[in-house]
Amino acid sequence: MFWKSRRHIVTLMGLWGFFNLYTVRGNFSVAIVAMTKVVNVTLENGTVFQQQEFEWDSRQKGMALGSFFYGYICTQMIGGLLAARFGGNIVFGIGIGTSIILSLVSLGAAKLGIYPLVVVRTLMGLFQGVSFPSIQEVYSNWAPEYEKTRMAGIVQNGSQIGAFTSFLLSGVLVEYFGWESVFYFFGGIGCLWFLLWMIYIKRDPASDPRISRKERDFIESNRKKENHKKYAKVPWKLFLTSKAVWAQTVCSSCDAFTTFTYLTQIPSYLNDVLGFNMGATGFFSAAPFLMFILLTPVASTLSDFLLSSKLLSTVNVRKLFIVCGMLMGTICLIIMSNATDMMTIWVCLIVAVGTTSLTKCAYFTNPLDIAPAYASVVMGFSNTIATIPGVVAPTLAGFIVRNGTREEWRIVFYIAAGLTLFGMAYFVLFGQGEVQEWAKREQKKLENATEPLQLQQQLEDEKLT
Repeated sequence: MFWKSRRHIVTLMGLWGFFNLYTVRGNFSVAIVAMTKVVNVTLENGTVFQQQEFEWDSRQKGMALGSFFYGYICTQMIGGLLAARFGGNIVFGIGIGTSIILSLVSLGAAKLGIYPLVVVRTLMGLFQGVSFPSIQEVYSNWAPEYEKTRMAGIVQNGSQIGAFTSFLLSGVLVEYFGWESVFYFFGGIGCLWFLLWMIYIKRDPASDPRISRKERDFIESNRKKENHKKYAKVPWKLFLTSKAVWAQTVCSSCDAFTTFTYLTQIPSYLNDVLGFNMGATGFFSAAPFLMFILLTPVASTLSDFLLSSKLLSTVNVRKLFIVCGMLMGTICLIIMSNATDMMTIWVCLIVAVGTTSLTKCAYFTNPLDIAPAYASVVMGFSNTIATIPGVVAPTLAGFIVRNGTREEWRIVFYIAAGLTLFGMAYFVLFGQGEVQEWAKREQKKLENATEPLQLQQQLEDEKLT
């Protein structure tokens, strides 16, 4: 039964974890519009004047939005190594749980000034940085071979559900209860998840006392041998010169620039270009992420079907999904940048964000294809590089969009479109789908080194028998 399957519970809890990750990250994008909005205030004597609760200009707002990534970039590699050492479940839980607490702290920090807010947002990024690499270690332990894309797709879909919910509800919460309410609401949900995750989610099936013997045997017999082997060291020279690692890294970095542009700039874009109020801004900002949520289960299931039925090789499945997702996104960005009516802009946003689900299903699973035992380290490395766009995208938009004109926003979206095309072309040329030789070589070394010890243990067991 579905609700008794431990790997399905791990999957759903992982989805909820990424939901929290993006609600506490995305709600600030909506809140900052209200925090810096100029409003008319009427005094008792009839005098009307304009007031702004936080008098931050576009560059300061860009700094506040980008500060999260100052910390986020620092812990990607550390997150992968810590996950391999202590367990992805522990690192994932502590990273997200602490960032949720810091999100609540940022509410008070904003009232102290822009720089205290930047410090707290940087610390949030520092702890959230371990999440993507550490979840790879969870996949490698819990996902059977032909379920790994599905598990990764469903879990990663939590981030888009979080972005959708954050944008949708944040606008309503700000409109009726004030901008502070978004921090309290999503912070409370996140704290509940943290308690449940740390109590019930274990590192692997062998460590879980609640799993059935049948499910444990099924998972362990349907994983690649390299998935759950632990290595003493990472072959850094071969790792850093691997074309497969760099193809994964470049593709994810280019997609990240576009994703972070959507995540941090859509509310401001809709407010500047279309003049939406807070309630409408939240709704229209959320809508594009709904298509992503609906497409991800379809894309991940289709990907696993193509692999299990042997219709396409692993690398061709990954390339097919990346081309479809990134090419469609580029076309929509260009059309949207030159459109003048609301419906065209909205449809393009929905399709552009939605089709990134195809891209993410491919490159989030690719570390498990090319180096399953080092998947958390590969993801940590690629996410370190991919975090640079998180710093650059909102900061660059802050410098370009000074007056909120359509022409200024067009430059922002053209840059995103160009990088998306480059990332697609790079993966098509250099992307791989099989376990790399350097990863196999380290596996053989470890097996040769441990073979005498295993033989000795086997003889002792026979004597006892």
